[in-house]
Amino acid sequence: MIKLISTFICFILFCVFSNAQNQLTAPKIISTNPEFGDCSVDPNIAEIVIEFDKDMSPGYSVPDIINMPQIKGQPTWIDKRTISLPVKLYPNRLYSLVFNNSQFQNFKSVEGIPLNPYELHFQTKVVSCTALNKKSYNDLVNIFPSRYSYASLKGINWATIIEKSKSELENSQTQIEFGLKLVKLLRTSEDAHLWVEVEGQKYATGITKIVEQNYSSQLFARLQDQKISKGFGNIAGVIDSIAYISFRDWNTDFYNISLQNWSNSQNPYIPILDVLNELLKYPNLIIDVRQNSGGNENFAKEFASLFIGDSVAYERVKYYNENSGQFDNELIKWLIPSKNKVNYTGNIYVFSGPCVMSSNESFILMMKQIPNTTIVGMKSYGSSGNPLPYKLSNDVTIYLPSWQAYTMDGELIEGNGIKPDVEIIIPKENFQNKDALFEKMVWRIKNGK
Repeated sequence: MIKLISTFICFILFCVFSNAQNQLTAPKIISTNPEFGDCSVDPNIAEIVIEFDKDMSPGYSVPDIINMPQIKGQPTWIDKRTISLPVKLYPNRLYSLVFNNSQFQNFKSVEGIPLNPYELHFQTKVVSCTALNKKSYNDLVNIFPSRYSYASLKGINWATIIEKSKSELENSQTQIEFGLKLVKLLRTSEDAHLWVEVEGQKYATGITKIVEQNYSSQLFARLQDQKISKGFGNIAGVIDSIAYISFRDWNTDFYNISLQNWSNSQNPYIPILDVLNELLKYPNLIIDVRQNSGGNENFAKEFASLFIGDSVAYERVKYYNENSGQFDNELIKWLIPSKNKVNYTGNIYVFSGPCVMSSNESFILMMKQIPNTTIVGMKSYGSSGNPLPYKLSNDVTIYLPSWQAYTMDGELIEGNGIKPDVEIIIPKENFQNKDALFEKMVWRIKNGK
């Protein structure tokens, strides 16, 4: 009898153990929509739905891989076993997703057991876009060339070019074909601010031309008290009682920039305002933007506005006028004094050159309005557009420059650039072993030239 009871207890324990083991097995995916291997998926579906065989924790891991669809927002758990991934799909495209991998394992059951890596592959069906492309052609002629601010700049007869391309554009089988034909057509503009976006990819119609650079990386070694920001986007230092600071772009909010002493990587980062206030103790300040091709004009304003006491106009722009159909709505850009303004009475030298373009050309115009400031170097590139997107019926988006930018003297910036106050043209071979412009200006400042 005792043996029988013992056997029965062992059986019960075995069942409990087996049940516990079963509960701790990894979760599995029991269905996906679209299904694995489906090669005729409707490209208009807006979500991918995955169902598991167990209740799941609320996390997820969808590592980035080749052919991954665009995830358009945050995945949502419909219930404890079903998750929805919002996506944007395109016709005739192979797509792949991975759920969990060796590094990311946030798909896990409520017991904390991760899903073993799972791959999903499917293809969207071919959808003819001819009807939409015909409608998109009409969309195009309604905005182009009328809304393109520099349409008449080079004497191109855009209306004739667009009309000749009508059949080619309308008969495109896909939006990609339509978009690439449009890019080819618009290349005549050679405009760096005119783009076409197709399926999330932007295509330039005018690549920035190769220009003769008037700067050198040799400059950094000449500075004392060197400070740098992450990625060398900003450099500061001093040479012979001349302060120096550079801005490689205007892509970071000025007040979020910080620099670190180069001599010791363990030193804490210093807010840029504190760095600048140290530099302003010197009687001469060099602001170097020769490598800067633009960014956010408001970030450039944040810096320039530190140096003025009263509001000052720095640039004229002309916008499209709905009533006249011309670019004759004029707006004056103003530089407003910063609440953190500095009272610097020394001399400011702004280094400019052929790589300076877009919002950085606006920065040059800002600094031209500041007392005791001299723009030094070479003429800027000459490209300012403020492009705005226009989405066509087939989801192809064309970005058109929306303004004509002028100096306060009425000189068009596009194609002309901005001349420095002091032009210093130095052959490029002189920048191989040293920064010739920097060395020349240091000499001139020291010698009162």
